[in-house]
Amino acid sequence: MTMNDTKKKKRPIKKRHSSSSKNRTKFRIIGLLVVCMLAIVFAVLAWNHYQTLQAQTANRLDAIPSGSDGTFTQASPDVPLYVLIVGIDNKDTKQANFIGVAAVNKDKKHIDFIMLPDNTKIEGRKQKGAQELQDVYAEGGLSLTRAVVEDIFHIPIPYYAAFTSDSFTKMIDMSGGLPMYVEKNMYHADDNGITDINLFQGYQKLDGAEALGYMRAIDSDGYLSRTQRQERFVKVFYTDREQHFGITNMLFMYRFWNNVDSNIAAKEMAKLAFAFRSVPADDISFYILPGELSRSSAEGNDNSSDYWTFDPVEVQKIIGTTNNAISTPPDPETKDKDK
Repeated sequence: MTMNDTKKKKRPIKKRHSSSSKNRTKFRIIGLLVVCMLAIVFAVLAWNHYQTLQAQTANRLDAIPSGSDGTFTQASPDVPLYVLIVGIDNKDTKQANFIGVAAVNKDKKHIDFIMLPDNTKIEGRKQKGAQELQDVYAEGGLSLTRAVVEDIFHIPIPYYAAFTSDSFTKMIDMSGGLPMYVEKNMYHADDNGITDINLFQGYQKLDGAEALGYMRAIDSDGYLSRTQRQERFVKVFYTDREQHFGITNMLFMYRFWNNVDSNIAAKEMAKLAFAFRSVPADDISFYILPGELSRSSAEGNDNSSDYWTFDPVEVQKIIGTTNNAISTPPDPETKDKDK
């Protein structure tokens, strides 16, 4: 047998081997394409599921409440941190004469501050009849006050800060006083005839005791007027602290906050003060609980009480602006039509 005959017999075997190799390569390519397609399909499904969960979280406050893990952190940029702020009178009954809710959005560097008049009408609680909001604290303390305010806004309010007369006075004194314009003369004497509020109209620097008198004073214009004045005080105080360096405000808040009854740690408030170092007061929205003044008579006799009756629909509009549920905010200033 010649060499040529041997080569002729081996050629068909080489051709079959080459064809089988090509088939295997083709199957590998098809298999890889199928795996890639499946991976893409699974990735798209996973992304859609993630987007759905994100939408549900943004649209439902109770899905993952901000601060639910016990820290002062937001669950979503659209869900702020709600803080109940209460000022407590030093009377024996310990009424609350300053009540507000701050919606703090650290991610967007914005705060919505909502003040509630002391005489806000609360009714339907255990057949007690109508009550003023300021009396709720005397009955059940901070926990009951928070529960009632949560019912008004229909949101969970996980954080609180309660100021006593002493802690408020100390805050102003530690800040070096507060320069501001006092709108009118203010005078008040306690039950023993001792003068505890004595302010004159005009521009002046208030120390802690004088600032406390400014916040407590109430006149013939009633509770709504005092609430408007308290709101103005908060804005003026923020504007005054804005003149300081961020590191200064951070240290000030850390030193002072230990005097406040709060479930927010001093270091968290110090971080917040530093984070808002470049945020002007004009970027903070101030509101008064929407409503109107109404009078309630006691069973036909001459005794009557003026209540601030809130509007539930308008209240929800304001809450909607705090979490982007409503894009256009209502008028930040509530006017007293009955004044």
